[in-house]
Parts: sequence; structure tokens; C-alpha cells
Amino acid sequence: MTFYESLKTCRWHLMVLLLLLIAIYAKIVPEMVQQWSQDENYSHGFLVPLIAGYFFYTRWPEIKDTRVVTWKPGLLVIIFGLFQLLIGWLGTEYFTMRSSLIVLLAGLVLSFFGPAVFRAITLPIGYLFFMVPIPYIIYDAVAFPLKLFVTKVSVLSLKVIGVVVVREGNIIMFPATTLEVADACSGIRSLISLLALAVAFAFFIKIAPWKRWLLICSAIPIAIFTNAMRVIITGLLAQHWGEKAAQGFFHEFAGLAVFGLAMVMLVSFGAVLMRLGKKTEDKRQLAEDSVQRTEDREQKESLEVLEVKELKKKDVSENCCVSIPIFVAVLIMFGAAGLYINIHQDLQVPIKKSFDQFPTTISSWRMVGESYLSANVQKVLKATDTLARQYVSTDGKKVSLYIGYHGGGKDSGGIHSPKHCLPGSGWYEVSTGKKVMNLSGTEINLVQSVYQKGSDKEVFIYWFQARSKTINDEYSLKLAEITNSLLYRRRDTAFIRISVPFETDQQAAIAIGERFLRDVFPTIQGFLPG
Repeated sequence: MTFYESLKTCRWHLMVLLLLLIAIYAKIVPEMVQQWSQDENYSHGFLVPLIAGYFFYTRWPEIKDTRVVTWKPGLLVIIFGLFQLLIGWLGTEYFTMRSSLIVLLAGLVLSFFGPAVFRAITLPIGYLFFMVPIPYIIYDAVAFPLKLFVTKVSVLSLKVIGVVVVREGNIIMFPATTLEVADACSGIRSLISLLALAVAFAFFIKIAPWKRWLLICSAIPIAIFTNAMRVIITGLLAQHWGEKAAQGFFHEFAGLAVFGLAMVMLVSFGAVLMRLGKKTEDKRQLAEDSVQRTEDREQKESLEVLEVKELKKKDVSENCCVSIPIFVAVLIMFGAAGLYINIHQDLQVPIKKSFDQFPTTISSWRMVGESYLSANVQKVLKATDTLARQYVSTDGKKVSLYIGYHGGGKDSGGIHSPKHCLPGSGWYEVSTGKKVMNLSGTEINLVQSVYQKGSDKEVFIYWFQARSKTINDEYSLKLAEITNSLLYRRRDTAFIRISVPFETDQQAAIAIGERFLRDVFPTIQGFLPG
């Protein structure tokens, strides 16, 4: 039976599974689409399903005539996809739960139609990964080095053409103004979209596989180069016409122009690759097509013989592509996953006391200032309660304390790690390390980091907390969230950060932060639920 015949014969079985998939991802996919519309880094997501559909359409003549063979090991892929979905759901890890949809689609194709159909349909399914926004911890791990690299290249180029400029991290300082190279200028935004388009373009044109990979990889240097040009031109405008000339309309227009230039360079490189060795490749392609036609004919004849043998056996399942045991197994797994996701809901764990009651005087420390999150920040953070205060000791030492508590209910967001929040606001990491402090018999797992922004330097001492457990890395935090959600229906977490500004003496700043921590830790624990 061919793929086309199996679709017609088993349409009701497949329709039931499709409806279950829709029910499972009814809360997941719409949020992803909303992110496409709100986050410029992933606006290409709207095009990805259309391009994947086009790939499927162009391969339809090959796909529809591919022979179907039920493949039981495909169930393992489905089980893995459902496990990935549940882990992502319990830990609020969006990339994991969203990409599980693609894994499940691959598993369904393998289970019901076999490896041959999966090979024919691999490109359309695999291309769907481009529609899933990558985790921010990975995004910033890539964006920050790119940002520094683009800044260095831009400053060096400006110096070569005679512009007086100084660089501090991702800050470019001119005699009359200062510019910050933000994430948008790092090239990561162009890179994500350009990679998706490069893959599509590489498979639209007929070139050898090695040229295809070369074209896809070329998106990386093209994105970096064009964004470096954007920073250089912005710097020249700011130097000669002031900072306002490099902002507003020009800044937005430059982003579009840079991406347009990147597309022109990509298409031009693709045209060069098409011309390179075209005659030799045409001859090789003709020979390969001839061999392929012979193999296809022999395979078709052998399959016809096999089909005759199978018909003689009078298999009761000959009129349906679906193996009933596999269908029932998938049906039960999909139904269970859909029920769990739609019924399971974590409890909203209240804080012991509102942070409004947090003392203004703690030991030798006195509050001298308090900050509040803006509506836009709170909309993104979705914290249940926050505290942002500045304290000064009797001997004049200054520290800042931030506590963000997330109760874990349906309207509560997840913790935003400093590893992507601080670089996103212009700070770059100078050093970081983990440490365990013993406070009156209680061990606290901490992170001690030094960040710099321009000439400002600060020591940050922070940790995450889940059910009285202190955690000093993001992956352990996710594991704690998953475990607590699964066992206790709780995903409440807190983030505590102490920061100390300094000029030269880093060790003295660390000592001040640790001293404040010893004094404030018992008070903090009196507010957070255990």
C-alpha cells in the first residue's frame, strides 16, 4: 500500500489522533504564535509552517507513491516526545514542550508509515524546528559573545578610518556621545531568521549537498558582517550629527536595510555556488538519476512480488495501514497526556508575609531607598511579590537587595536568571563562581559574580530557592520545579540577589555582600514558604 492509499484508507484513525494532538497543544501552540507576533527575533515563525508545507508539496509525487510499512520502534519516538512534553510542562520550559510536537509528528510518521516515508518527509518535519523560539539562556549565551565581537570589530574599523573612540565591553564611547551595542545589533536576530531562510533557499535551488551546507553556514558570517556595518554607520552618524541622528527612524530603517543586504548577499552566494562546477554536476546528476530509475524499477518489481505473497496470506489488516495494537497504544498515551496537561494545575502557594512588611532596619543596616517594578517589567516577570531596596550600614557600606517570589499558580511566571537579564540590560560578565556558605548550620548554595557596565562594576551574590532548598544553577532549578510540580503540585520559587557596587577593591565588596547576607538571611526565610 502506498502512502496516498493509506491516507485514504485510514483517514478516520488519523483524524482521531490529530484531534487529540490539537487538544494536547491547545494551550501551547497559541502562546508560541503570540510570541512570534510580539518578539521580533521570531517573527519569521509565521513563514516556517508555510515553507515546510511547500517542501511537502514539492515532494508529494515522491511521497504519495512511497510504500507504507508499519514500524513498531516508532513507538519509542512517540514515548520520548510525550516524556519531553510532560517534562517541559512541569518545568515551564517552553522550548522543550513546543518542540515535542515535532518529535511526536516524527514518531507518528515512523510508527504508522515506516522509515521510507519518514525519509521522504524528513525535510518538511525537520524544518518546523525553526518556528520554535530557542531558550533565552541559550539565546543570551550566543548573543552576548556576538555582541562583544561586533563591538570590537566596529571599534577597530572606526579607528582605522580615523574616528576617536573607546570601547568598554559593549559600550562605544565617542568624544561627544556614548552608544550601547544592544542585542539587536549583535547579529543574533538576523542570524536566527537568516538561518531559517538559508535552509529554505538551499533546498529550493538545485546544488550539490556540500554546496547546500556551505550556503547554510554562510548565513553566520553574513549576519555578523552586516550587523557590524550597521554599528559602524550608526557610530559615524552619532559622531558627526549627534546621538539623535543614530536613533529613531534611522535605527529602525537600518535594521531592515541590514537584513535586506544580508538576503542579497545570501542569494548572490547561492548564485555563485550554482554556477560553480555546474556542467560536471549535471553529468553526475544524469548518471545518478539513471541509476536511481533502475533501482526504483527493481524495487517496485520486488514490492509487487511481496505484495502478491502478502495477499495470499489473507492478512486481516490488509485493508488498513494502521496496526490496531499500535493505534490503541498511541490513542491511550495521547489521551492520558491530554488529560494530565488539561487537568493538572499547580497550586498557588502564598507567601508567609507580604514584602511590604519587610523590616527597614536589619541589624546594623538601614533602608535608604526602595524601587518598584514598572508595569511593563511586571508583565514580563509575572512575579507574585517583589522587593527592591537599598540599605546602608552604620559604617557607610551600601548594598542593594532584590527578592522576587513566584507563587507557581497559573498567572505566575518563571524565574529570570541574571545570566540573561543582566547582559540584556548592558552588563557583561567579568567573572563568576559558585560557593557554599554556612550560616548558623544552614548551608546556602550561592553564585558570586562580577559584572561591569561602562565604568560601573558590581558584585552580585544570588541564589534561587524552592521549598527551602537553595540552588545555584538554572538546570538544578528546573529539575526542582519539575520534581515539586510532579510530587507536590507546587512550583513556587524565589530569586534572591544582593549587589554591591565597587570601584577597585573587589574582595572588599564581596566581604560587604557576605556580611549583609549573614544579617538578612534569617529575615528572608521568615517571608518565604518552606
